[in-house]
Amino acid sequence: MRHPTPIEVVNGFNTAWARGDIEEAISHVAEDCVYELHISDEALAFGGVTAGREKIADVLRQIREDFEYILYRPFKLNADGDTVRHQVEFMYRHLRSGEVLQGRFRMVMQVKDGLIVRADEYHDRAKVEAFLRLVAKREQEGEG
Repeated sequence: MRHPTPIEVVNGFNTAWARGDIEEAISHVAEDCVYELHISDEALAFGGVTAGREKIADVLRQIREDFEYILYRPFKLNADGDTVRHQVEFMYRHLRSGEVLQGRFRMVMQVKDGLIVRADEYHDRAKVEAFLRLVAKREQEGEG
């Protein structure tokens, strides 16, 4: 039985994630996968490195609890061996504040034996961290 190509694996993950099916998305992730969200873990609790499929699933669930996905559109998928690079156009609504964050980010995913073994997510770090500070400030003002 042939393994799916790296692009097929990444497309499977992205299709499931875009429709909010975390369990299907995580089925494309290796048990020992490493996910690195290149955002400060001070700005975002799940920023930085997360290792292991179950911990990654927990992070993905938390993201979906915090944000409504208005748009998640991967494009320009390009494979170089087992590494797939692509961009994602996104628009998220932070559920507690109602604030919207939009833009593009870059993903680099490594695939082995039909599963994602590493994923690096690169955002405009200054923009995202400024957005998160705004949201945190608004939440504090709302509580006070």
